Amino acid sequence: RYDAQYGPPTESAAGNPLIGWLREQYLPLLTETFPEKGLLLDIGCGTGDDALSMVNAGYSVLGVDISPAMVRQAQTKAAVYGIRRGLAFEALPAGRLVDLEAQGPFQGAYAMLGSLNPEPNLDGVAEGLHSRLEKGGAFVAMVMNKRCLFEIAHNLLRFRAGKTMRRQPDWQETRAGSGGVLAPSKFYTPKEFAAPFERYFEVESVRAFPLLLPPVHMHTLYKDNEDRYRRRENLDARLSGWSALAGWGDHFLMVLRHKR
Repeated sequence: RYDAQYGPPTESAAGNPLIGWLREQYLPLLTETFPEKGLLLDIGCGTGDDALSMVNAGYSVLGVDISPAMVRQAQTKAAVYGIRRGLAFEALPAGRLVDLEAQGPFQGAYAMLGSLNPEPNLDGVAEGLHSRLEKGGAFVAMVMNKRCLFEIAHNLLRFRAGKTMRRQPDWQETRAGSGGVLAPSKFYTPKEFAAPFERYFEVESVRAFPLLLPPVHMHTLYKDNEDRYRRRENLDARLSGWSALAGWGDHFLMVLRHKR
């Protein structure tokens, strides 16, 4: 059901237009961060949309996901689009990257759309990236945040504080989108997420992602007012990188650099 829930809206599926907006924003950031034509690791690749986009941008990509069904769908997409070189997929939990058959070294890695929030072994992710990522390589992570300023303010102004999604400090069953897949997840502040990686990585940048747009699970609000929220893009881009605001988006986008 993943593509129907989180892909572009179609006649047969509601989709999630906010996911499309997020991809519009972060795919150029990935290409700006990684060296041209590099070998990349897509952690939590899902059904392969980001991997396909990066291959089309000239990269080689290995996508890994804990779900064999997701991996099969990703492989099917690659076949449908006729991509036979520079793209491979493997079913593997993110916490076991040390068990990857591919030795690398990878020139970069990314884990987008909160794919690491359900991962219980971030220490294993850090160790695996340390063993597979070349020195100086970047790891880009988009993580579901513990606080969302937009959602808090939106519901308080409408006297609906009880509608705000619970983002507890411990593990909880949660949905990222209305009617989406239920999964145990943990929300993080930027500092909490960075802690398991600090032995091998330095935090290069953090920004709210997004700050002034609704969170993913409130995508119907965005869909009904898309033009208005699109007009906020430039302001969002300016404010989301402020250190005082970086930890207040629905997600945060963190770039970590492998220590030399």
